[in-house]
Amino acid sequence: MKALLLSLLFCPALLASSLLEDLDAKQVEEVARGGQVVVLQAVEGNPWPRVRVYQKVSATPQEVAAVFFDYKNAKSYVPNVIKSHISRQVAPCAAEVDYGIDVPILPDEYYTALNTLTSETDGGYLVTWHLVRALQTKASEGNLRIEQWRDGAVIRYTNLVTPSSAMARLLKFIAIEQMKSTVRAIVTRVEKQKSDRPDALKDEVRDLESALKKETGKQ
Repeated sequence: MKALLLSLLFCPALLASSLLEDLDAKQVEEVARGGQVVVLQAVEGNPWPRVRVYQKVSATPQEVAAVFFDYKNAKSYVPNVIKSHISRQVAPCAAEVDYGIDVPILPDEYYTALNTLTSETDGGYLVTWHLVRALQTKASEGNLRIEQWRDGAVIRYTNLVTPSSAMARLLKFIAIEQMKSTVRAIVTRVEKQKSDRPDALKDEVRDLESALKKETGKQ
């Protein structure tokens, strides 16, 4: 018990965010330095692993959630995304979004995901998604969790994709790199909005809060 208490005292980051409880001390330190930590989890019966990507952001959880919630602009900053369009607003915080991805070797992939945003009692945010339809992908589900951490925020991007047989071997590592690039792009976008386009970021935060108020019946 004494050893456990000492380890917690000397590694306060482990207490700072539930998102990081899955990581060891070395991985937490990598996140603290601004690096990415990627964890691959084999899933029985699935040719691709569940992918989790962790990274810190120099912004508030609200600001990160607001930028991600602006789905229609994903194509302007996420690498290889050639289309991002809200095709159906299911509820104030739930939307079907049509995406297009530039895929090497094979034809480009076009798919629709149902994205649902919720705010959490600890001040964090959660966006979940699952595949509605796609040209080549059989299934996909995941989430983006955002929590306060130190003087900013930390995000954990989780995704499990079940590819078609044609995609399975060819694109496994390309898909994982795309997920890593997506997280880096989110972090870069939020930090650049905060430093270079604060008014645009305020608009995104306003839209986020408006949707959450409508969802909870406060407006």
